[in-house]
Amino acid sequence: MQIFAQVTQMIANCSLNFLNYICADNWSRRLVPSNIDSGAIKAARSSQKSKALNMNSFYVVLLCVLCLTRAEQEELSVRRLMKELDVIPDVLKELPQGLLKMRFENGMEIEEGKTYTPTELKFQPRLEWNGDSESFYTIIMLSPDAPSREYPIYRSWLHWLVVNVPGMDVAKGQAISEYFGPMPPKDSGLLRYVALVYRQSGKLDFDEKKMDLKNAEDHSNFDLEKFTQKYDMSAPCAGNVFQSKWDEYVSELMKMLYDVSE
Repeated sequence: MQIFAQVTQMIANCSLNFLNYICADNWSRRLVPSNIDSGAIKAARSSQKSKALNMNSFYVVLLCVLCLTRAEQEELSVRRLMKELDVIPDVLKELPQGLLKMRFENGMEIEEGKTYTPTELKFQPRLEWNGDSESFYTIIMLSPDAPSREYPIYRSWLHWLVVNVPGMDVAKGQAISEYFGPMPPKDSGLLRYVALVYRQSGKLDFDEKKMDLKNAEDHSNFDLEKFTQKYDMSAPCAGNVFQSKWDEYVSELMKMLYDVSE
């Protein structure tokens, strides 16, 4: 991240220097008398311009290489963490092809495998993945650890399900289950949460009814494999995994959804 920022700053500096050079060159052409503007001065100007262009091009290419390297590292990181956190085999049989970026309030971006509070994740995130604007996608977020990782009798608990998403425009998709954030029970420890994106074969007819957020039965024991096989979805094209543990917001959410006090 530090090298990436440094190269970005270098490009900005090079671009600024190049603009300064152009401005200075224009002024020098006005100030230097025509009879003094010899071939040697023209050659020097051409050499300086070429150096400025070459340096700027070098840093642009370097930034592109770093961007590709960073994307590859992010994809490797989420795949590695899904193995380490036993997302395979608890949730998936095949790893996602790429990283699903999730940004919550105040620009907070999920870092793969890190721990967050339910308060931080209470509102629906913005999503970004390597998607195709002409394709349709399904978004799924679930927890395999309901009510705890030791006793996952409700595996998997569905937190979000949106189908027929055109491109990456989640708002235009068909919400079967509206988003609601993590709600790990008190003293349940760290619970895993997995967010996945599946590419559909096209715009599909889903026969699942829209789920009521207040109906726990609709969300418990969600069978991811059965659902994806039913609609002929292969391995997820993007995914992310993070963890969460109880905080005071869970009590508020439980009271609001199920009229239950912890």
